[in-house]
Amino acid sequence: MTAESEYTIDELARVADTTVRSVRVYHERGLLPSPDVRGRIGYYGTDHLSRLQTISRLLGRGMKLNGIRELLEAWDRGDGLAEVLGVPDQPAAEPAEPEESHPELPEYAKQALAASDDPLEAYRVTNPRCCDLATRLVDGGIPVHTSFEMVERLRADCDRIAGRYADELFHSLAGKAFEQSERSPKDRTKFETDLAIARLIVTRAAAELIDQAFARHAEAPPLSFGPQAG
Repeated sequence: MTAESEYTIDELARVADTTVRSVRVYHERGLLPSPDVRGRIGYYGTDHLSRLQTISRLLGRGMKLNGIRELLEAWDRGDGLAEVLGVPDQPAAEPAEPEESHPELPEYAKQALAASDDPLEAYRVTNPRCCDLATRLVDGGIPVHTSFEMVERLRADCDRIAGRYADELFHSLAGKAFEQSERSPKDRTKFETDLAIARLIVTRAAAELIDQAFARHAEAPPLSFGPQAG
């Protein structure tokens, strides 16, 4: 068997067709593991090269460094397919009773409501991407508790959409090819890239469809706004 290749940082950058500065940035941002330091020189292996090539491909597909780091961290933890792809991993919700008007809030939302100073700021810590919506609802005169309920219902609906379609879509776009491969390091690297691309494609399509749906409702007569009967 051939011994694993070793590279200095200059050699790694050259082989990966990138720059030493980029390699250092990826270290600082937590995307690339530290080298094996012997003496004063750091040595990189084929795993570093594969990771670096994956990062370059994902950047070329339009992913941001933070998103790439989250993806790679999930993969390194050995998370399942849902976690690696960012599919919500909340426990399956019990079927909601049709007459239930005040669904149970998740524990982090309850803790935010119990915050003495600023519930919205406490909510932002655990749910930053949805806090802006909750804040605007509160600014519009909706009580904080009701605002949290509305946001969490939206989250639950999105979770149901992901649970219904994610496995089939991601398996078709990435998993099937990997299952049929030899599952070599090269195949694994391609799988990582395919997963990231699949997530981008599906997320963008879903966002566009949701935007179109909301646009249709926004064009409805103003008097039709508000909770729907039934």
